[in-house]
Amino acid sequence: MFSIEQLIDFMEEEFGVAVESNEVGEETVLLYHEELDEQIISEDVLQILPNPVLFHTYIYIEKSEWIIGIALEAKTNNPFYLFCLKDGERVYQKLLNEGECKNDYTT
Repeated sequence: MFSIEQLIDFMEEEFGVAVESNEVGEETVLLYHEELDEQIISEDVLQILPNPVLFHTYIYIEKSEWIIGIALEAKTNNPFYLFCLKDGERVYQKLLNEGECKNDYTT
């Protein structure tokens, strides 16, 4: 899974945002495809995700609200997809394969 330390490194490297670990909220939920927001998960990505899919999300609020989510296979915690929202807009997405980049769809 994506640890707090990895989140801090990711946000610094990708967006130049210094994240304080004690200011990060997180939650994990199990969702079925019909429950997923089409603005966050495109139809192409939805086709590769298991149903249901486990979403682990981190929330960090500084000047902007950041939501970083990782879609995981529920039984194995194998990561499939990483996305990042800034103030509700998708600013980053990447397909993952056992923690490695399969395709980069950075926007």
